[in-house]
Amino acid sequence: MKTKITWLALAALMLITAPFQILAQEEEEEEGHFFSVSTYNWPFNKTEEIFEIMAEDKDIVDQNEFILSRKVLSHAWAGNFSVMIILEYASFEDVTKSQARGNELFEAKYPDEADREARGDKLSTLTGSGMHNDDIVQDNPSLTK
Repeated sequence: MKTKITWLALAALMLITAPFQILAQEEEEEEGHFFSVSTYNWPFNKTEEIFEIMAEDKDIVDQNEFILSRKVLSHAWAGNFSVMIILEYASFEDVTKSQARGNELFEAKYPDEADREARGDKLSTLTGSGMHNDDIVQDNPSLTK
């Protein structure tokens, strides 16, 4: 009987203290950054012009304080040019904040609405109906090399 009471007391103690141990572990774990990953398949013969437009607007990305880094990766040997753009953010909230900030910076750089629309039309013409997909993912620091 005494052993049963001891086990019950131990079980109760574990149930009471477990949430605090879990919270302490959560506080110690590093939160991973968030990334938006966009993959595009663009016509091979248009990539130079597309990259020129992206270079013209690099300052918009550079000035956006919510974007920690950007990688533009392109396939080395493809007829249907594959490009992956990876943007890094400190938090999920920064993903949405960066979109609003990017719009502000874009409108400041191109204040005339007709100019902004012309740039969008030109880019759409160059990229064609190139398939793309978008993902928002989170880094797992404990598994990262």
